[in-house]
Amino acid sequence: MYSRNFQNPPEAIVQKGKANFGTYNNISPRIDIKGMRAPYAGLPLPVFISNLRIKSRLDYVFETKNFIGFTEFFDFKIMGTARIIFWNKETGKKHAYFSFMGLRRRFIPISTTAGTCISFNKKRFIKVFWGKNHQQIAMRFNVKGDSVRPDCSGSFFSSMYSENHSDNLFVNPSPVSSRCSATWFTTMQMQGKMVINNEEADNSKGIAAMMINRTYLKLHSISSIFWGIGTVKDKNIIFQLKNSNLDAADSDSYNDNLLTVNGEQTALPPVYMTHPFGMNKDWIIQDTESMVDLTFTPVSLDSNSRNFIVLRTAYTSIYGLFSGVLLDHNGEKIILKNFPGILNRNLVRL
Repeated sequence: MYSRNFQNPPEAIVQKGKANFGTYNNISPRIDIKGMRAPYAGLPLPVFISNLRIKSRLDYVFETKNFIGFTEFFDFKIMGTARIIFWNKETGKKHAYFSFMGLRRRFIPISTTAGTCISFNKKRFIKVFWGKNHQQIAMRFNVKGDSVRPDCSGSFFSSMYSENHSDNLFVNPSPVSSRCSATWFTTMQMQGKMVINNEEADNSKGIAAMMINRTYLKLHSISSIFWGIGTVKDKNIIFQLKNSNLDAADSDSYNDNLLTVNGEQTALPPVYMTHPFGMNKDWIIQDTESMVDLTFTPVSLDSNSRNFIVLRTAYTSIYGLFSGVLLDHNGEKIILKNFPGILNRNLVRL
């Protein structure tokens, strides 16, 4: 059966121009990949020039009694974007809000010890923050509606003391060893509250995951990420399955795919994602190691694109239901039926 060893994290991801590639249990003090030696075709460009190609992304995924959704930040150095989208799990109704963020030194913090990521727009206030001193991770938002969308607000709080809390660091060649991609992935229990048009829509315990990624971005990058998040037989199940044109050439040894069951981690192999009947029809997600055999049936889709002066982005986000089987590192089958999940597909052209 497929396995990928979890190691102790390095003090620094990049040391003397080289990355410490691997899959790590727990995280380094900083998720910083600056300083790779000649990352583009071996050209000895000054480090400060190649560092400009490093882009960052933060995703916070949540699931409560009534809702499932995520917050996403992109940091493009000269500008940033933020959005939040969530769906009513019973009706499939979606609420999506987007915000543009102007010039700022850094949108997504490097420190894993404490940090805050904020969209300050008065109509699109979104904040994700964490701090090990207080052992907490939290997300808050307050967004104004319009003729088709309601006013919404929410707050989500998680304690790092939770039994189901887990931290992992993935440092992968991207796609070759002269460039790297680093991802901090953390899972947690949380207490969530949501208000829609001044009426309480949810106030319940739930589960969440946060992902921060830094990578040397290509001029044309595309990625697809599946998140499954929910409960099976009183066990909190969270998994991430990812494909992109930045993946390592040796994806068996280096990838971001992970399953957690009540905080216990299983490294998953690379997967193949196909949608033979169209993007809004069933997706098939499988591997070659018999650990992942899933079908994802879309319920509600959100798609939009944004064109800026030096940047084009296109997003497709789908709420859907998983059915099938996952295998953990003990060989135990996790059978999913109508299990909630999200597909987030991004295209970025610089």
